Amino acid sequence: MSFLRMRRRAAGPHVRLLLLAVLLTPAAARSEPNECRRVPVLSEGPAPTLGRIAATGRTAFLADGLARDGCPEAGEVCRERAYLVAGDVVILSSRRGPHVCATYPGARDGTDRTGWLPAQSLAEEPTDAPALASWFGTWTRAEARIRLEPATTPGTVAVRGDATWGADDPERMRRGGVHTGEIDGTATPADGAARFAMGEGASVPVETADAFACKVWLRRLGPWLLVDDNLACGGANVTFRGVYRRRP
Repeated sequence: MSFLRMRRRAAGPHVRLLLLAVLLTPAAARSEPNECRRVPVLSEGPAPTLGRIAATGRTAFLADGLARDGCPEAGEVCRERAYLVAGDVVILSSRRGPHVCATYPGARDGTDRTGWLPAQSLAEEPTDAPALASWFGTWTRAEARIRLEPATTPGTVAVRGDATWGADDPERMRRGGVHTGEIDGTATPADGAARFAMGEGASVPVETADAFACKVWLRRLGPWLLVDDNLACGGANVTFRGVYRRRP
């Protein structure tokens, strides 16, 4: 099991926190050029890959430009307290000069950690094309659950899921301020990726779907299911975006 190490502000022993991750692939309309903190963007840009920390000692995450001007290029001033060690596996997305936007998936839902890492500290982690059976099961992250099952047509997957926004907030729960969303469709995985849009009573291709239709992108990578959507699959602030783990 991998752990994300955090340095305390004051002197004292270091602690290790379990964290789960989110992906980022920058797009002109959705992020700043040096932003590295968001959940997966699978609808555009290069497909995410896996990497492993190869450097000895501690490899610290670097702040992005939204957190500190000039980062991650500004060097030591961008260094954050959170760090990884040799052997930790990360999900890699966008690149900016000598830096790679990386997500460290910890052991628990909702404990994401994404940030810039020095490319020289990383080694590529080979991955095989996932078998169709590896898609099936119940996948979860904080406030979301997706069930993938064999669909009627061979080679396809039935996708059903629900998500909330605010369900972890007792005050919102008390006053009924929780928003919900659902997805229901069929997708055809190819090269580790699948996508669909929700039409009237059936799934339709993302490319031909109405602009306001719920659109979903999925990718199997390592032990995780990565999900992205167009923010049209539920109430305000509800999204299925994130990194999911399979549950028994």
